[in-house]
Amino acid sequence: MKDLSKISLVTYTNLNCHDILRPHIGQIDKFASKFKSHIFTDGVPDFGFNKDRHQISIYDDSEPYYKQWLTCLDNVEEDYIIYLQEDFWLFDHTDYSEILRCKKFLDESDYSFVRLAKYDLRLGMHRPKSYKIKDFPDVRLDDNIFDAYCHDSDCYSFMMQATLWKKKDFIKLYSQAKSTRIESPEWWEATMDCKIKGAFYHQEDMPKLGPWHWQSKTLPHISTAVGYGKWTLSVHGGRLLDIINEYGIDVKKRGTR
Repeated sequence: MKDLSKISLVTYTNLNCHDILRPHIGQIDKFASKFKSHIFTDGVPDFGFNKDRHQISIYDDSEPYYKQWLTCLDNVEEDYIIYLQEDFWLFDHTDYSEILRCKKFLDESDYSFVRLAKYDLRLGMHRPKSYKIKDFPDVRLDDNIFDAYCHDSDCYSFMMQATLWKKKDFIKLYSQAKSTRIESPEWWEATMDCKIKGAFYHQEDMPKLGPWHWQSKTLPHISTAVGYGKWTLSVHGGRLLDIINEYGIDVKKRGTR
């Protein structure tokens, strides 16, 4: 699996979320240790971790969001990145062979990314109740790899979810969008302008973990452990609580939802 050296995990976080980052790093060490890990943050974490395994890149918090990313990506040598956030917590072992198959699909196609789990492609959660939600049938591109309808304006094509990216295309998209914040309307237009095409990985026997996403076979993770600043126990229940307890986290500090 020498091609694993061409892929790294990249986690975006900030000082306000380092209590969430600590279990994130710990779970990577348990379940995805073959990948090099990069942490993009605005300050060095104050807890212990293996600094050889997890390379810290510091961004300027006063800079716009896209510049924070582009500056830190200068420190990433790998050609492929797996986009993560600090509240994506792994709970089982990574299927490296299937991630490499996703990489092979990207190598041999003009697609830019493969999301590592299935998410609802509709923008229903952002539309008024009167809006007629459009369904997106699964269009298979390869074994367990499906089209993500990136150029359909009714599709939630750009998602901040665990995703294997061609780094050069990720940089192209962020340079084009010039988004000052994570959730911004520039993403869809930039996806069109850059001709970004994407896919997602899904096996039919994977259960649904929440209202909008299914369990990942390639990178089994909770997405997301925190919503609106609070622990998402109402969605992830015992699985999330087990990890919270393992790391001695006091849920009362953030609260639950």
